[in-house]
Amino acid sequence: MVRITNSEKDTFNLGKTFSKILTETDVVILHGQLGAGKTTFVKGILEGLGVDSKKVVSPSFTIIREYKAKKINIYHIDLYRINKGKELVNLGYEDYFYSPRGISLIEWGEKIEHILDRFIKVEFSFLNLNQRRVRFSCKGYPQEKLRRANEFLRD
Repeated sequence: MVRITNSEKDTFNLGKTFSKILTETDVVILHGQLGAGKTTFVKGILEGLGVDSKKVVSPSFTIIREYKAKKINIYHIDLYRINKGKELVNLGYEDYFYSPRGISLIEWGEKIEHILDRFIKVEFSFLNLNQRRVRFSCKGYPQEKLRRANEFLRD
């Protein structure tokens, strides 16, 4: 499934709408160049889950930020600075991925997708200065999850 966003606001709103299909234990990996819209999309997801998006910042230096929504924890993880699997193990990633009452949103998640049993992948690519192609796929989830996403994300 592919969507085109025409602005930062569109990318934010796409994330907000996408949040409607997320349930506890979901893992979402986000892939794309710097500035492609990953953090903006995450802000939209968090807003959709009831977290004030103004409080959301990229965890590039802290690696992991935790947010509390109604009855669920959201783990916003940024692996940009992680270069080796050992660094990830030292973070205790097992405590976050597939956590009961938790959702993991992982920027630069392509670095670890080989160790994940299931995830929703959201890939961002530049079309021009403002437009982005956002491609959704999944591994280990029933295709129904993407069909449901497609219903929510229709233009």
